Amino acid sequence: MLALEESGGSSPYQAEHYERWHGLLQAVLERIPGLTDGDFTAHALLAATRADLVEHLAGKDHVPRERMRAQLADFTARVLGSGPLQGWTAED
Repeated sequence: MLALEESGGSSPYQAEHYERWHGLLQAVLERIPGLTDGDFTAHALLAATRADLVEHLAGKDHVPRERMRAQLADFTARVLGSGPLQGWTAED
């Protein structure tokens, strides 16, 4: 994923694949009643899964994969307005 993100030059936002993923996610988000600004929300959610962030958390901070999954699930639930997921585990 790092190589794909870096293929867009100095910014992953210039890469063709980013535009496709952003457009798809934005379209899905805009179908959620009451959710405003699907454009920004799509950018924020994609930023949370950037390979360089995952590499930093896993490599430098030694965050276990299961913990990252739980953190991302809770973050996504909060962004989408449903609050943290109670009882979520990495196996879900």
